[in-house]
Amino acid sequence: MKIVVLGKGAWGGAVGELIRSRGHEVAWVEQDQVKMPGPAEMIFLAVPTQLIRGCLHELGPQSVPVVSLSKGVEIETGKRITEVVRELWPQASVAAVSGPSLATELANRTPTAVVAAATDEKLAEQVQKILHGPTFRVYRTTDLAGVEWGGALKNVYALAAGMCAGLGLGENSLAGLLTRSLREMVRVAVQLGAKEETLYGLSGVGDLMLTSYSRESRNRRVGERLGAGDKLDEALASVKGVCEGVPTTEALHRIEAKRKVEAPVADQLYAVLFQGKPPKEAVQALLERDPKAETV
Repeated sequence: MKIVVLGKGAWGGAVGELIRSRGHEVAWVEQDQVKMPGPAEMIFLAVPTQLIRGCLHELGPQSVPVVSLSKGVEIETGKRITEVVRELWPQASVAAVSGPSLATELANRTPTAVVAAATDEKLAEQVQKILHGPTFRVYRTTDLAGVEWGGALKNVYALAAGMCAGLGLGENSLAGLLTRSLREMVRVAVQLGAKEETLYGLSGVGDLMLTSYSRESRNRRVGERLGAGDKLDEALASVKGVCEGVPTTEALHRIEAKRKVEAPVADQLYAVLFQGKPPKEAVQALLERDPKAETV
């Protein structure tokens, strides 16, 4: 199969090489390119979320299946990535792949498990077949919204986890924060169209654990720098590549205002990132909330 990967960063490069190792013909389109390198039978999208609309517009409409590898939400519209693809390329069917997967480990063929999602189960099976192999286990689901929301929201809460670590609050605090963050993730995602069980799978809790604990995670490291006292621009400059949790936090804040979604952890993170609130005060605000039942 002829496959084009849009974006040749660490993740797009690693996934493209994996696909090539499965016997497919792979070509990449880098961010500064404005045309397709010939016909494709499937497109994998690995461009930073806020650049996707411009990239698709420049390339012009395509009608082959598009698989999102990116994890985020468009700030201006609150749309998931596949929703942006559908808007600009209405003839293309869409899917997404997400889960706990560091690009460096994928490139080294470290055993990894992810989930392929499409509302059309045949497309999910096709993507699964292309990617699945000895060290890359691919599950499938038709809950496309759930997989995309899990992949996007976990970046928000990984920032909060890093901030907790940067403040030096200890393992008890981090475990408690992540448990409540997972509850918040599930509640938010379900209100936005996800199935609850999806958030307890690879694209939800699985990716949340990896992104929150791994020092390879840009979101975790940016959060740590914020907790240690850096300003946002300083923290972002300390890592290479895009920290998707920052724009996703802004997008979620806008969605909350429109949809009346309750997300206290994300609210406090937004206050730190965009309103100058000290991280210690954000943590204290969460601790001072009224006591509740655990399942709320």
